[in-house]
Amino acid sequence: MKKITHIFIFLSALLLLFSVAYTKDLKVGPEEGSKIGEITGTTIYGAEFKLSKLVEKGSVVLIMLRGYPGSQCPICSTQVAGYIAKAEAFEAQRNTPVVFIYPGKVKNLEKRAKEFTAPLEEKVDLPNNLIFVLDQDYKITNQLKLRWNDPNETAYPAAFVIDHDGYIQYAKVSDNHGDRATADEVLEFLDIIH
Repeated sequence: MKKITHIFIFLSALLLLFSVAYTKDLKVGPEEGSKIGEITGTTIYGAEFKLSKLVEKGSVVLIMLRGYPGSQCPICSTQVAGYIAKAEAFEAQRNTPVVFIYPGKVKNLEKRAKEFTAPLEEKVDLPNNLIFVLDQDYKITNQLKLRWNDPNETAYPAAFVIDHDGYIQYAKVSDNHGDRATADEVLEFLDIIH
């Protein structure tokens, strides 16, 4: 019995050591206080997108989605639905836009992104202050150092609040599919800085 207890304690300690080591090594994405570079792309409706055009007007919320890692991400859908439900509250916060980045390979990316938004648009017209940007071949994902290179993965889910000078005031990057920044969390932060 003592031998089994010692083995159990050893394995538990080893597991704890590996989980702590893994957590320490996982440093992805830009950090609070860092300046974000220019982000360009195309919206799902074909319009040109430049982050600097929004930032010069005030705070911007940037949300990194998972795109299409073999299927549409249900957690992404739930997260986006939460932001849609709070679109008026973001507008009340000095007309703060929320930019969703939808990453993926070039082939069929626009089609997949529109498949993602279609069920949401069936329920409500997408508010003007919510913008979906296509991330062709993970250009933006790589720029933000959010590429998740494991099998069936695309990008680490993340949320950022960027101020009018281009500095990240709030950053939350998830090392799993859950634990995402909710609309309420981000709105609470915007209440503090506005």
